[in-house]
Amino acid sequence: MKYFYLLLFCATLFVQSQTVEIKIISLQATNEANTRSYNLIYTISNLSDKTINFVLNPNSIIPIGAGSLNPSVYYKLYENNSSIDVSGVFTQQGKSKSFKDDKEMQKYSDSLFNTFKSKTLEILEKERKERITNNIQELKPKEERQYEAVLNWDKTRYFRNDVIEYYINETAKHYFELHINLMQDELLSKFTPEEKTELLKEKNIVKGWFTSPKVEIDFTE
Repeated sequence: MKYFYLLLFCATLFVQSQTVEIKIISLQATNEANTRSYNLIYTISNLSDKTINFVLNPNSIIPIGAGSLNPSVYYKLYENNSSIDVSGVFTQQGKSKSFKDDKEMQKYSDSLFNTFKSKTLEILEKERKERITNNIQELKPKEERQYEAVLNWDKTRYFRNDVIEYYINETAKHYFELHINLMQDELLSKFTPEEKTELLKEKNIVKGWFTSPKVEIDFTE
């Protein structure tokens, strides 16, 4: 019995110390001929009585396996109780680009590569620091901020991840959740001590991994 009370105490302590909450408000599906769009609305809340800051790009939503040192919002999919560990199920509206033919696509790809190749390491590092600086968020005590995104699914059901194959079953229950990994030291490792001091001055940086409750997502025919 004493172990039960110890676990209860630890759980209560965790809830009391939870500073940030991420919650999915709605995930509405709209069908078109070859695409299903999901209008996602979610909130990030400051549960504390103090102003907090954290590094996050709330407008970028990527698969949870896309990279651990990325200050984006991650999504994770489940079929029943099993996770679907693949990337590329969704494209985010505003981030996809269409081409009239392969030649146009190759021309665009080459231009991106040439632009990247022309940049020095110093320029790339400067741009990375600017992105991190611009992604420092602030929430006032008890403040809740709402975000909206549109995720598109081209109705592909078969995916392959190395040797593992996945098929999104049209009759199974599916669920969707969001994660945010609020980091500091990992993202600021290339900043000088002086840059860190200036960047973090008068900021109450919150760190930690926060997960939303799951909501059902429609992958039926």
